[in-house]
Amino acid sequence: MTERHNDISSIERPRLWRLALQIDTDAIRAVVWSTVEESSLLHFSLPLDPARDRRKAIEEAVYAAPVLLSDFGSVDVVVRTRAYSVVPEGLDDDMHERLAEYLRLSADSPCTVYADAVPDSGAAVLWTLDTDVANFLARTFRNPAMHCHISLLMRYFSRKSLLGNSGKIYLHLHANGRGRSADILAFGTDGRPAVVTTHAIPSDDDALYYTLASANIAGLDPAEDEILLCGDHAARDAVMPRLRQYAACVMPVIFPSAAFRNGREALNAPFPLVILPLCE
Repeated sequence: MTERHNDISSIERPRLWRLALQIDTDAIRAVVWSTVEESSLLHFSLPLDPARDRRKAIEEAVYAAPVLLSDFGSVDVVVRTRAYSVVPEGLDDDMHERLAEYLRLSADSPCTVYADAVPDSGAAVLWTLDTDVANFLARTFRNPAMHCHISLLMRYFSRKSLLGNSGKIYLHLHANGRGRSADILAFGTDGRPAVVTTHAIPSDDDALYYTLASANIAGLDPAEDEILLCGDHAARDAVMPRLRQYAACVMPVIFPSAAFRNGREALNAPFPLVILPLCE
């Protein structure tokens, strides 16, 4: 991870810039980019103190980088969490609250419930966030748009899955100081989501097992359908050869060409932050 916030003491005309944050268990990763200049994206990370409670750790990290408090044109916050569930679209707020409680999405009490729309999929992502954290973000940033990380992956890959006649499994690999995890999104030949899940993958065998199990649950055939990988480069390079022993079509996700307009630093930023503007 890069730590460049000390080099970004201020941004001229911040209303012409956007800020996007990804909050993880061990760090906040941030990208800022100009809405009027190409090749302007800057990426840095802020470690979270493991000895602090989550809200206090996030607060200290944010205040350690005053550039984050600039008056940006817009602010997006992406929360990496397993406290989510895919539910049918069109449910009202009361049903979202009841479902979140029934599914026991989070051990946090109290928690704030969000529902992210995934257009053209027939589904939405129901997720929760500790209310202390949610309140801190709401009062610190101007009207931040809140997203679950899996929502952005669903929006982006749902559109891609409509191309071609084969089913597709997208494997987004994530690594941080506390280990590795895999977001697995399986889409049927109709382009509809069939499996959306996140698992810890301490070993490459775990990634192999969960990917092939998801294919089986989704009714996909590893001999005919596609498996596409993105995310952490080291994890992708380790897992891809293993998958190719069991599946016929295993390839990296093509990096979105539109993201290159913000500069090559986009290659080092978290994939959900890179595709965020493309999901709007």
